[in-house]
Amino acid sequence: MIGASGYIGSRVARAFAGAGHRVSALRRPGGSAVDGYAEVPGDLREPATLTAAAAGFDRVIHAGAYLGAELELAAARALVAAGSPLIFTTGLAVLGGGRTDEGSEPDPHPVAAGRELVERAVTAGGGVVIRPGLVYGGSGAPVIDLLAATADTHGTGVYVGEPGTRWPVVHVDDLADLYLAVAAGAPPGTIWHAVAETARLDQIAAALGGGSAVSWPVDRAAAEWGPLAGLFTRTQEVSAARTMAELGWQPTQLSVLSYLRRWRG
Repeated sequence: MIGASGYIGSRVARAFAGAGHRVSALRRPGGSAVDGYAEVPGDLREPATLTAAAAGFDRVIHAGAYLGAELELAAARALVAAGSPLIFTTGLAVLGGGRTDEGSEPDPHPVAAGRELVERAVTAGGGVVIRPGLVYGGSGAPVIDLLAATADTHGTGVYVGEPGTRWPVVHVDDLADLYLAVAAGAPPGTIWHAVAETARLDQIAAALGGGSAVSWPVDRAAAEWGPLAGLFTRTQEVSAARTMAELGWQPTQLSVLSYLRRWRG
Protein backbone atom coordinates (compact mmCIF):
# COMPACT_ATOMS: atom_id res chain seq x y z
CA MET A 1 0.00 0.00 0.00
CA ILE A 2 1.42 3.34 -1.07
CA GLY A 3 -0.05 6.21 0.93
CA ALA A 4 -1.21 4.15 3.92
CA SER A 5 -0.81 7.13 6.25
CA GLY A 6 -2.69 9.55 3.97
CA TYR A 7 -6.31 10.63 3.84
CA ILE A 8 -7.50 8.15 1.20
CA GLY A 9 -4.79 5.52 1.64
CA SER A 10 -5.37 5.09 5.37
CA ARG A 11 -9.04 4.27 4.76
CA VAL A 12 -8.18 1.90 1.94
CA ALA A 13 -5.55 0.11 4.02
CA ARG A 14 -8.04 -0.23 6.88
CA ALA A 15 -10.70 -1.61 4.54
CA PHE A 16 -8.36 -4.26 3.15
CA ALA A 17 -7.13 -5.24 6.61
CA GLY A 18 -10.73 -5.46 7.80
CA ALA A 19 -11.54 -7.75 4.88
CA GLY A 20 -8.80 -10.16 5.98
CA HIS A 21 -5.95 -9.07 3.72
CA ARG A 22 -2.40 -8.72 5.00
CA VAL A 23 -1.37 -5.13 4.32
CA SER A 24 2.16 -3.80 3.95
CA ALA A 25 2.89 -0.07 3.75
CA LEU A 26 5.52 1.82 1.81
CA ARG A 27 7.74 3.90 4.11
CA ARG A 28 10.24 6.41 2.81
CA PRO A 29 13.60 6.78 4.56
CA GLY A 30 13.13 9.09 7.53
CA GLY A 31 9.36 8.97 7.18
CA SER A 32 6.95 8.39 10.03
CA ALA A 33 6.10 4.83 11.02
CA VAL A 34 2.81 3.46 9.70
CA ASP A 35 1.28 1.81 12.73
CA GLY A 36 -0.25 -1.62 12.33
CA TYR A 37 1.31 -2.65 9.01
CA ALA A 38 4.51 -4.28 7.90
CA GLU A 39 6.79 -1.72 6.29
CA VAL A 40 8.46 -1.80 2.87
CA PRO A 41 11.22 0.72 2.10
CA GLY A 42 10.69 2.99 -0.89
CA ASP A 43 10.18 6.62 -1.81
CA LEU A 44 7.82 8.26 -4.30
CA ARG A 45 10.44 10.96 -4.77
CA GLU A 46 12.86 8.24 -5.91
CA PRO A 47 10.76 6.24 -8.40
CA ALA A 48 13.59 3.79 -9.07
CA THR A 49 13.05 2.40 -5.55
CA LEU A 50 9.44 1.48 -6.29
CA THR A 51 10.05 -1.46 -8.62
CA ALA A 52 11.82 -3.47 -5.94
CA ALA A 53 9.36 -2.30 -3.28
CA ALA A 54 6.34 -3.50 -5.29
CA ALA A 55 7.74 -6.79 -6.57
CA GLY A 56 6.24 -10.04 -5.32
CA PHE A 57 2.97 -8.74 -3.88
CA ASP A 58 -0.46 -10.10 -4.76
CA ARG A 59 -1.56 -6.52 -5.36
CA VAL A 60 -0.10 -3.02 -5.12
CA ILE A 61 -2.29 0.03 -4.46
CA HIS A 62 -1.03 3.54 -5.10
CA ALA A 63 -3.02 6.16 -3.20
CA GLY A 64 -0.03 8.30 -2.30
CA ALA A 65 0.48 12.05 -2.52
CA TYR A 66 0.58 13.73 -5.92
CA LEU A 67 4.12 15.07 -6.36
CA GLY A 68 3.83 16.42 -9.89
CA ALA A 69 3.40 15.03 -13.40
CA GLU A 70 7.00 13.93 -13.96
CA LEU A 71 7.36 12.01 -10.70
CA GLU A 72 3.90 10.46 -11.00
CA LEU A 73 4.60 9.13 -14.50
CA ALA A 74 7.96 7.74 -13.37
CA ALA A 75 6.26 6.09 -10.40
CA ALA A 76 3.60 4.53 -12.63
CA ARG A 77 6.23 3.07 -14.96
CA ALA A 78 8.31 1.77 -12.05
CA LEU A 79 5.31 0.08 -10.45
CA VAL A 80 4.21 -1.50 -13.72
CA ALA A 81 7.76 -2.84 -14.14
CA ALA A 82 7.46 -4.63 -10.80
CA GLY A 83 4.97 -7.05 -12.34
CA SER A 84 2.51 -7.07 -9.43
CA PRO A 85 -1.17 -6.32 -10.15
CA LEU A 86 -1.54 -2.57 -9.72
CA ILE A 87 -4.39 -0.24 -8.69
CA PHE A 88 -3.44 3.38 -9.33
CA THR A 89 -5.36 6.45 -8.11
CA THR A 90 -5.72 9.50 -10.35
CA GLY A 91 -8.76 11.82 -10.34
CA LEU A 92 -11.62 13.16 -12.39
CA ALA A 93 -9.80 16.39 -13.24
CA VAL A 94 -8.24 14.29 -16.01
CA LEU A 95 -11.60 14.51 -17.80
CA GLY A 96 -13.13 17.53 -19.49
CA GLY A 97 -16.24 19.42 -18.55
CA GLY A 98 -19.76 18.33 -19.36
CA ARG A 99 -21.02 14.74 -19.42
CA THR A 100 -18.43 11.96 -19.38
CA ASP A 101 -18.18 8.32 -18.39
CA GLU A 102 -15.57 5.61 -17.92
CA GLY A 103 -14.96 5.42 -21.66
CA SER A 104 -14.57 9.15 -22.32
CA GLU A 105 -11.31 10.48 -23.69
CA PRO A 106 -9.23 12.52 -21.22
CA ASP A 107 -9.14 16.30 -21.45
CA PRO A 108 -7.10 17.24 -18.37
CA HIS A 109 -7.42 20.52 -16.54
CA PRO A 110 -3.95 22.08 -15.99
CA VAL A 111 -3.92 20.88 -12.35
CA ALA A 112 -4.03 17.32 -13.73
CA ALA A 113 -1.54 17.87 -16.56
CA GLY A 114 0.27 14.66 -17.40
CA ARG A 115 -2.25 12.33 -15.80
CA GLU A 116 -3.49 11.11 -19.17
CA LEU A 117 0.00 9.71 -19.79
CA VAL A 118 0.03 8.18 -16.32
CA GLU A 119 -3.26 6.41 -16.91
CA ARG A 120 -2.12 5.11 -20.29
CA ALA A 121 1.10 3.78 -18.75
CA VAL A 122 -0.83 1.99 -16.01
CA THR A 123 -3.52 0.45 -18.22
CA ALA A 124 -1.08 -0.51 -20.98
CA GLY A 125 0.86 -2.44 -18.36
CA GLY A 126 -2.26 -4.28 -17.18
CA GLY A 127 -2.91 -2.07 -14.18
CA VAL A 128 -6.25 -0.61 -13.11
CA VAL A 129 -7.07 3.08 -12.56
CA ILE A 130 -9.53 4.56 -10.05
CA ARG A 131 -10.68 8.14 -10.59
CA PRO A 132 -12.30 9.60 -7.45
CA GLY A 133 -14.49 12.65 -7.47
CA LEU A 134 -14.27 15.29 -4.75
CA VAL A 135 -13.71 13.20 -1.62
CA TYR A 136 -15.33 14.10 1.70
CA GLY A 137 -15.81 12.49 5.11
CA GLY A 138 -13.69 12.45 8.25
CA SER A 139 -10.67 14.62 8.87
CA GLY A 140 -8.04 15.46 6.29
CA ALA A 141 -10.10 15.82 3.08
CA PRO A 142 -7.85 18.25 1.18
CA VAL A 143 -10.35 20.27 -0.86
CA ILE A 144 -13.08 20.25 1.78
CA ASP A 145 -10.61 21.33 4.45
CA LEU A 146 -9.39 24.14 2.16
CA LEU A 147 -12.93 25.40 1.63
CA ALA A 148 -13.76 25.07 5.33
CA ALA A 149 -10.66 27.04 6.33
CA THR A 150 -11.57 29.74 3.82
CA ALA A 151 -15.09 29.94 5.25
CA ASP A 152 -13.69 30.23 8.77
CA THR A 153 -11.30 33.00 7.74
CA HIS A 154 -13.85 35.07 5.84
CA GLY A 155 -16.98 34.30 7.84
CA THR A 156 -18.85 32.84 4.87
CA GLY A 157 -18.55 30.02 2.38
CA VAL A 158 -16.78 30.78 -0.88
CA TYR A 159 -17.29 29.48 -4.40
CA VAL A 160 -15.82 30.68 -7.71
CA GLY A 161 -17.62 32.39 -10.57
CA GLU A 162 -21.29 31.88 -11.34
CA PRO A 163 -23.47 29.70 -9.09
CA GLY A 164 -24.46 26.27 -10.31
CA THR A 165 -21.07 24.71 -11.09
CA ARG A 166 -21.38 20.99 -10.35
CA TRP A 167 -18.80 18.40 -9.36
CA PRO A 168 -18.86 14.63 -8.84
CA VAL A 169 -18.35 13.69 -5.19
CA VAL A 170 -17.77 10.55 -3.11
CA HIS A 171 -17.50 9.77 0.60
CA VAL A 172 -14.10 8.40 1.57
CA ASP A 173 -15.60 5.22 3.06
CA ASP A 174 -17.55 4.49 -0.13
CA LEU A 175 -14.32 5.11 -2.04
CA ALA A 176 -12.46 2.58 0.10
CA ASP A 177 -15.18 0.03 -0.68
CA LEU A 178 -14.59 0.60 -4.39
CA TYR A 179 -10.93 -0.38 -4.04
CA LEU A 180 -12.07 -3.70 -2.57
CA ALA A 181 -14.52 -4.19 -5.45
CA VAL A 182 -11.84 -3.36 -8.01
CA ALA A 183 -9.39 -5.78 -6.40
CA ALA A 184 -12.03 -8.51 -6.44
CA GLY A 185 -13.36 -8.16 -9.95
CA ALA A 186 -11.82 -5.53 -12.25
CA PRO A 187 -10.16 -6.85 -15.42
CA PRO A 188 -6.61 -5.68 -16.17
CA GLY A 189 -6.23 -2.44 -18.11
CA THR A 190 -9.50 -0.84 -17.02
CA ILE A 191 -10.60 2.52 -15.59
CA TRP A 192 -13.29 3.02 -12.94
CA HIS A 193 -15.10 6.03 -11.52
CA ALA A 194 -15.71 6.74 -7.83
CA VAL A 195 -18.78 8.98 -8.01
CA ALA A 196 -21.74 8.74 -5.65
CA GLU A 197 -23.56 11.93 -6.74
CA THR A 198 -23.06 15.31 -8.38
CA ALA A 199 -23.26 18.39 -6.15
CA ARG A 200 -23.32 22.14 -6.65
CA LEU A 201 -20.19 23.89 -5.39
CA ASP A 202 -22.11 26.97 -4.24
CA GLN A 203 -24.28 24.72 -2.07
CA ILE A 204 -21.19 22.98 -0.68
CA ALA A 205 -19.76 26.41 0.12
CA ALA A 206 -22.98 27.43 1.89
CA ALA A 207 -22.98 24.23 3.94
CA LEU A 208 -19.42 24.99 5.02
CA GLY A 209 -20.26 28.65 5.67
CA GLY A 210 -23.17 28.08 8.05
CA GLY A 211 -25.76 28.75 5.38
CA SER A 212 -24.13 31.66 3.58
CA ALA A 213 -21.77 31.81 0.60
CA VAL A 214 -20.27 34.43 -1.69
CA SER A 215 -18.71 34.21 -5.14
CA TRP A 216 -15.10 35.12 -5.81
CA PRO A 217 -13.67 35.86 -9.25
CA VAL A 218 -11.06 33.39 -10.43
CA ASP A 219 -8.16 35.78 -9.91
CA ARG A 220 -9.01 36.36 -6.26
CA ALA A 221 -9.47 32.62 -5.66
CA ALA A 222 -6.17 31.94 -7.42
CA ALA A 223 -4.40 34.35 -5.09
CA GLU A 224 -5.41 32.13 -2.14
CA TRP A 225 -5.75 28.70 -3.70
CA GLY A 226 -3.33 28.72 -6.60
CA PRO A 227 -4.01 26.86 -9.87
CA LEU A 228 -6.81 24.85 -8.28
CA ALA A 229 -9.06 27.92 -8.49
CA GLY A 230 -9.72 27.52 -12.21
CA LEU A 231 -10.99 24.00 -11.70
CA PHE A 232 -13.81 25.35 -9.54
CA THR A 233 -15.43 26.90 -12.64
CA ARG A 234 -15.62 23.61 -14.60
CA THR A 235 -18.88 21.69 -14.34
CA GLN A 236 -18.44 17.93 -14.56
CA GLU A 237 -21.32 15.48 -14.86
CA VAL A 238 -19.42 12.22 -14.52
CA SER A 239 -21.13 8.85 -14.71
CA ALA A 240 -20.11 5.85 -12.63
CA ALA A 241 -22.90 3.69 -14.04
CA ARG A 242 -20.54 1.10 -15.54
CA THR A 243 -18.52 0.93 -12.33
CA MET A 244 -21.65 0.24 -10.33
CA ALA A 245 -23.13 -2.24 -12.79
CA GLU A 246 -20.01 -4.29 -13.49
CA LEU A 247 -18.37 -4.23 -10.04
CA GLY A 248 -21.48 -4.16 -7.88
CA TRP A 249 -20.32 -1.02 -6.09
CA GLN A 250 -23.09 0.90 -4.32
CA PRO A 251 -22.35 4.01 -2.23
CA THR A 252 -24.18 4.03 1.11
CA GLN A 253 -22.89 7.05 3.02
CA LEU A 254 -24.62 10.37 3.71
CA SER A 255 -24.89 12.78 0.79
CA VAL A 256 -22.24 15.47 0.78
CA LEU A 257 -24.61 18.29 1.75
CA SER A 258 -26.18 16.30 4.58
CA TYR A 259 -22.74 15.32 5.82
CA LEU A 260 -21.33 18.86 5.69
CA ARG A 261 -24.35 20.44 7.36
CA ARG A 262 -24.12 17.92 10.19
CA TRP A 263 -20.35 18.37 10.45
CA ARG A 264 -20.48 22.17 10.49
CA GLY A 265 -23.73 22.47 12.39
